Amino acid sequence: MKKYGMLVLAMAFIFSLAVSAQDPTPPQGERGPKKEFRRGDKPMVSPEKRAEKMAQELGLSAAEKAKVQALFEKQDAKHKEQMEKGEKMKAEMKEKFDAERKANEEEMTKIIGPEKFKKLQDMRAEKMEKMKEHREKRGGNHHPETPPTPPAPVN
Repeated sequence: MKKYGMLVLAMAFIFSLAVSAQDPTPPQGERGPKKEFRRGDKPMVSPEKRAEKMAQELGLSAAEKAKVQALFEKQDAKHKEQMEKGEKMKAEMKEKFDAERKANEEEMTKIIGPEKFKKLQDMRAEKMEKMKEHREKRGGNHHPETPPTPPAPVN
């Protein structure tokens, strides 16, 4: 009986080692350390904090720190302006493509007729549904509304 007890204890010990040895990866949607340096969920670290960190690491004087902070603020303003410009261009391009698509659909309807065009749209919708199911089977959901989660950085 003692042998069986020791065997069970040994098995439990081995099992606990195997479980604890597995790489703990953060669950889907959660991210690893240094969240504040990543875009997306939270904004970038403020220029003040970045300048403070640099001052501590490099031993900057108060004047140097102030100049670095001013540079960081200037860079952030320029980056924000470029991002807004990019968003505006993206919206304009979407409007342009939507207008072109609508014109193409109208021309296609004139060529093949409304019944066949309706059938074409149904076929396209069915194909898109199959593609969506195929993506879900593979485990990847790379739909435009839900972008893929970037991999956690290796530290």
